[in-house]
Amino acid sequence: MIAISKITSRFFCLVSPFFLAVLLGCAEEIQPVSESVKRVRHSLIQEMEERGDQFIRAGRYRDAVLAYAKASNGLGATAEIYRKLAEAHALNQEMPEAVRVYEQAIAMKSDFPKARTELALLLTRLDRPEDARAQLDQAIRDRPDYAWAHMVLGLIHFRQGFYDKAIASHERAIAAVPNYAEAWFNLGEVYLKQNKYEHAEAAMRRAVGADSTVARFHNGLGRSYYLRREYEQAAKAFSHAVRIDSIFARARFNLGNSLLRMGEREEGRRQLGLYKELEEQESLITTLLNTLMTYPDSATVYHDLATVYSQRGQLSEAHARYLQAIQRDSTFAPSYHNLGNLYLRRGAFDQALALFERALRADSTYALAHLAMGNTLMLNKQFDRALKHFHSGLRYEPNNVTLQRNLSVARDIIQSARRTQ
Repeated sequence: MIAISKITSRFFCLVSPFFLAVLLGCAEEIQPVSESVKRVRHSLIQEMEERGDQFIRAGRYRDAVLAYAKASNGLGATAEIYRKLAEAHALNQEMPEAVRVYEQAIAMKSDFPKARTELALLLTRLDRPEDARAQLDQAIRDRPDYAWAHMVLGLIHFRQGFYDKAIASHERAIAAVPNYAEAWFNLGEVYLKQNKYEHAEAAMRRAVGADSTVARFHNGLGRSYYLRREYEQAAKAFSHAVRIDSIFARARFNLGNSLLRMGEREEGRRQLGLYKELEEQESLITTLLNTLMTYPDSATVYHDLATVYSQRGQLSEAHARYLQAIQRDSTFAPSYHNLGNLYLRRGAFDQALALFERALRADSTYALAHLAMGNTLMLNKQFDRALKHFHSGLRYEPNNVTLQRNLSVARDIIQSARRTQ
C-alpha cells in the first residue's frame, strides 16, 4: 500500500499539479507560474497608467479615462490609479462619475488625504460645501500636517464668510509648510476682506517671496497698497502682475485705476480698455464652463470655449478643448479645422494637413477647411493641389475674398513656373 501510494502521488503531481497543490502539497510546482502572472499583470497595469499620464499631459482626457479604466480593471490596481481615473473624469467634465471613483479610491485606502482634498474641491464645484468639509476634516484627522487640506478648508470658510476660521486654517497650512505661497496669498485675501491692510501686505509679501512667478500674488500685494492709497507702489505691483500674465484682466483694471489716481490718464484709460476686452473673454469662459456642468457632452460648447482660449493665446487649453469637442462629435468639422490651425502655427504641417482632411471628410462643403488646406499646401509648394482646394472653397463661398486672392496667387505662381520651364 505504501509503495502504491507513492506511485499514485507522483502520477497526480505530474498530471494534475493544481489539484495536488491543495491535497498533496505540490505548491512548488505552480509558484513560478503565479509569480509570472503577477509580473505580467503589474506590467500591464503600469503600462496603462503611464499611457493615461501621457494622455493627461496632452489634454486627451477621454483617452486618459479609458487608459486608467483599463489599469483599474487589473488585479493589483492601486488606490492611486483610481484617484487618477477620478481626476481624468473630472477633467473630462464627467462629474458624477468622478465623485463615484474618488469614493472608490478612498474606500480602498481610507488614509488618502490627496484624494479626499481633490474630492472636496470637486464637491465645492458641485455646490456641496458640507460634504467637502467632511472630506477635508477627515483628511486632516488622518494627516494633521497635510497643508493642502488645511488651505482648501480655509477657502471654504472664506466663501462662507467665516473669516476667523479661514485665517486659522491658512495659518495651520503655513505651520505645516512655512513657504506655502498659495496659503500666504489666501491668508492675505482674508485680511484684505477684513480691511487689515498691513497684515495683508505682510502676507502677500511672503507669497511673492515664496514664488515671484505668479501674477495673482503681485496683484494681491498691489491691492494692499492701493487700498491704503499708496498708488505708486500699487502701480508697480500691478505692472509686475501684467508682465507675468498679460491677459490677467483684474490686474489690468487695478493698474488702470492706479495710473488714473496718479494722473497718468492716457495710459490708465488704455489699461482699462484692455481690461474690458479681457474681462468679456473671462466672463464668457466662466459662462461656458458653467454650461458644461449642465451639458457635458456638447461639442459646440467645447468648441466655443476652445476658440476663446485660442484668441487669448492659451493654446494648450484650446488644444485640449478642441479635442474634447471632437471626442463628443467626431463629425464636428470646425474643431478639426481650428485644431489644424493650432498645429499650423507650430509649423507642424503634416499634422495640420491631416486635421484639415478630417474636417473635409466630416463636411466637404466647409470652405474654411478648403482655404486652410490650400494655404498649407502653398507653404509646402504643392501649388496645383492648393489651387484645387481654393476652387473648391469658392464653389461653396463664392464671395470669400481671401479664397479669391489666394486662388489668384496660386494661379500666378503656377503660370510663372510654366513659363520658366
